[in-house]
Amino acid sequence: MAENKNAKKPSTASVKSKVEIPTVKDMFKAGVQFGHETRRWNPKMRKFLYDVKGDIHIIDVSKTEEQLKKAVQFLSEASARGNVLFVGTKKQASKIVKDNAVNCGAHFIDQRWAGGLLTNSKKVRESFARLRELETLFEKGVEGRTKYEISLMKKEWAKLSRLYSGVKTLDQMPKAMVIVDTKFEKNAVAEAVRMHIPIVGIIDSNSDPDLIDYPIPANDDAISSITLLVKTLAAAVREGNKDGGVKHHLKDYSKAEVQIIKKESDSDADVEAVDFDMPQGEQPKTFKKVVKAPQKKSTAKGGKSKGILEKVQEEKEKKKAKKK
Repeated sequence: MAENKNAKKPSTASVKSKVEIPTVKDMFKAGVQFGHETRRWNPKMRKFLYDVKGDIHIIDVSKTEEQLKKAVQFLSEASARGNVLFVGTKKQASKIVKDNAVNCGAHFIDQRWAGGLLTNSKKVRESFARLRELETLFEKGVEGRTKYEISLMKKEWAKLSRLYSGVKTLDQMPKAMVIVDTKFEKNAVAEAVRMHIPIVGIIDSNSDPDLIDYPIPANDDAISSITLLVKTLAAAVREGNKDGGVKHHLKDYSKAEVQIIKKESDSDADVEAVDFDMPQGEQPKTFKKVVKAPQKKSTAKGGKSKGILEKVQEEKEKKKAKKK
């Protein structure tokens, strides 16, 4: 459909975010200003750097404050329109990202970025569905499986959960992504750029700011720095979605006891074949009786009782003997 160039564009006016931005003093206390070694720097970060101390670049925290305000305003607006995805898989960031994403109602990736998460939606959604199916089975009880089979199912769940526990309910592209250390998470950045998803990125002195829509220059290795910034960004998301974001159900089924429901057996253990006398010339038939018939002690010589056919044959021989 052709675009009507004369049409009046909708107003882009928005409500200013009320999220509290950390002060410069707070940033210094958290170590936000410390960059990487000078030999590892990216020249594109020059505009965000203040000085060099020893062989370490010092980040200009006034620029950090400025960029953080822009990112907070954007996230507050974006989360009002849809869900946000937080990404941070390196050791220092993993728990911080998960906890804050859960708290603000956002999706998250905290262990490993699975290739194709955004670009191969069909395959990924199959994995989401399988993960949810396993969790439903574990909750309700698994029918007709052995303990060994349950253990295999738990291993499958653990593998899928590690990758997708924070995005298993993701049913559409996120409106924005928050990424801690965009250089480390280069695969996530590449997929977001390809799918035209805006990125808010915490970038250090060794990163490329040109790939990021809302770059926040800061120390992306120190836990205190990551915590301060991610917590602020999460507050912006919560402000936008008004506590109506993603509701996570996170349970460790690898350690949970799973109920095994036994299937009803097709065979009847108490069925016994009982013989009935039939007219001459017909073969004896076997009928099923649910209750076991009491066993009678044999009175025949040799300890064996005679069958129906033997008795019939014996009667015939007696009649023939009388006629003679």
